[in-house]
Amino acid sequence: MSLTRLAQLLTVQRTAFALLLVPVLLVACTGSSGGFFGTSPAHVRVFNAMVGGGAIDVVVYQSALVTNLPFEGIASYQNVDAGSREIKINIAGSTTTIYDATTLLVDSASYTFVVYGTAAAPQVHLLTDALVQTTPPDGGQFRLRVMNAAASTAGFDVYLTQPGVSLAAISPNFSNVTIGSASVFATLTATTLQVRFTLPNSKQVIYDAGPVTFKERTNYEIVGYTRGSTTLVNGALLVNDSVGDGSVANSLLAQFKVVHAAPGTAAVNAFVDGALAFANVPYQNTSIYGGVASGSRTVTVETVTSPGAVIASARPPFTPATDTSIVVTGLPGAQTAVVLADTNLPGTIGSARVRYVNAASDLGAVDVLVNFAKKVSALGTNAASGYVEAIEDIYTISFDVAGTATEILSVPSVSLTAGRTYTMYLVGANGQYGTIFTRDD
Repeated sequence: MSLTRLAQLLTVQRTAFALLLVPVLLVACTGSSGGFFGTSPAHVRVFNAMVGGGAIDVVVYQSALVTNLPFEGIASYQNVDAGSREIKINIAGSTTTIYDATTLLVDSASYTFVVYGTAAAPQVHLLTDALVQTTPPDGGQFRLRVMNAAASTAGFDVYLTQPGVSLAAISPNFSNVTIGSASVFATLTATTLQVRFTLPNSKQVIYDAGPVTFKERTNYEIVGYTRGSTTLVNGALLVNDSVGDGSVANSLLAQFKVVHAAPGTAAVNAFVDGALAFANVPYQNTSIYGGVASGSRTVTVETVTSPGAVIASARPPFTPATDTSIVVTGLPGAQTAVVLADTNLPGTIGSARVRYVNAASDLGAVDVLVNFAKKVSALGTNAASGYVEAIEDIYTISFDVAGTATEILSVPSVSLTAGRTYTMYLVGANGQYGTIFTRDD
């Protein structure tokens, strides 16, 4: 037999022997725990960033991993048998499933499930935090990755600077992190840094965490998510350590606008802690949203005709990364400032969202009808309804005395665009009623 023929036979025998070993190796790798590359468990944590969706339950292979995790809740790493595992995420206490997929979980690896989006359009993103072979950064350094889970923000740039440094002349550390995506890890010098997000290719800051201390030899990830603002983003800082620590890193920013719904009152100026925020807002008009430092602030309103004389005031909480409307209403001598929390998010695909506010100065409760069908009942004075969805179309919106067919005002040809969020205010007094119709998103 030639040497060539002998070599061919030996190759065939070795291949056959290797194939016979495959089932044995698979059994050894899988083991009773269903492991992969051994029998050590994987580590899984969950961050619930789904705004308006309530708490969630997470089930792994028929076993509860997380129960009743609230919005902004972060569950630390839990041990899970490695291997191909079915992961189900439900609205807490219900059978409404928002995610059901089989995922390969590697022995000793760490993962984060980020649940984000809105109740109408929930999303789930799986981050691989660390694999067996992952090594920590060197001394004096840390690693950082950024994920965009902000339903209202298609993309953002990320800056990490010494505290107080202007962004005007510097480039971002991460550029245009798009919704539903995560950046690669970047290695940076461990120190205290100010973390800011801006709109892509812009210096408009939409998230400011203030100074954050990053420890050496540590991997981090920051998840940007929405609380319902049309522009602003909040953040969560997740640590990729053995525990899976994490916490919400609230923004230093909020925003608000002023709605002038006080009949018989001249144009108004609005001040925040004594500093002018909006000027010359006329009756039956609104300002745009303007930035304000988050936290409780004193808002005062004066007329342009009587500067220094406060006609209404409020002390809103200005929750980080949220939008607020301050409605000035009431007859002369009895004006007040009504604070409304805005939720400027898209609704069901193909539909718009509309909120109704009864800001009329001399009426009691009203019913709201859309194309002559009642949608809101007994809306009280200076009260706001919930957001009502309507498919994209042109509507007639009417206001009736609550519980009757007595019409106060009918507004024809109101155009609603799918994906947008609106507020309609009923304003006026003494039979001179009108509306303010705003697109808030």
